[in-house]
Amino acid sequence: METAQNPLFIPFGFFGMDNAVNPLTASWFLSLLLMVLFVLARKNLRAVPRGLQNFFEMIIEFVQGFAESLVGKHAPFFFPLFFYLFTFILFSNLMGLVPGLACPTSRVDMNVGMALIVFLSTHYWGIKEKGLGKYISHFLPPSIQVDPKATTGMKIMLKGISAILWIMMPPIHLVGELVKPFSLTLRLFGNMMGKEKILAVSILLVGAFWGDNFISKMVAVAPGILRVLITVLGVFVSFIQAFVFMFLAMLYIGGAVQSHEEHEEGAH
Repeated sequence: METAQNPLFIPFGFFGMDNAVNPLTASWFLSLLLMVLFVLARKNLRAVPRGLQNFFEMIIEFVQGFAESLVGKHAPFFFPLFFYLFTFILFSNLMGLVPGLACPTSRVDMNVGMALIVFLSTHYWGIKEKGLGKYISHFLPPSIQVDPKATTGMKIMLKGISAILWIMMPPIHLVGELVKPFSLTLRLFGNMMGKEKILAVSILLVGAFWGDNFISKMVAVAPGILRVLITVLGVFVSFIQAFVFMFLAMLYIGGAVQSHEEHEEGAH
């Protein structure tokens, strides 16, 4: 599978790697490439954008639109994080469609790193914005007001419900928060790894069916056509997965740093 998907083989033993074409070196190359593209896009800025400037301005407007609605007044501060996550994941996913290149987001460790950045940013800035006490209170059940005129039985029942909520809600919230980075990681990894394997299998099937007679050659064409269709679909999936990762990062961070009043304004 790996050989079929990455036909280029460059020994890289000096750095402890069998092949220079791998997700780690691909991520290095992509980071450098994005920096170069950003610098080129900033050169000779025009009032009417075109080329790279136009491309990145479309991405900026796209990311800003969602950030302002989901993160509110904090959107400008977190915009660089959301913008880079989206562009890095998008270009990483698209790299996997190019024969001979590796897809960084098809590796669990790469996706774990990005998910942990989102996870730690969520809680660090949530605590910094609201204070530790107020931030922790978000994970605790709301207080239940008991009417002084209520019957004794009603008061006992409400206190019992309150006690059950205090026992159940903190662990549920804790598990929910710990699941978020796993969800971000596995969603992106599963989609990209699945695409990589299907593309690799399509190449192997072409080689397996290819023969000397006309019929075998015709049969071998089918996996080749399938690879083309999967590649076209992969462009769409690459965009969707980059968007979903960015969108969930905005939801998590926005939910942590925004006040209750800001949430209500955003909903309206």
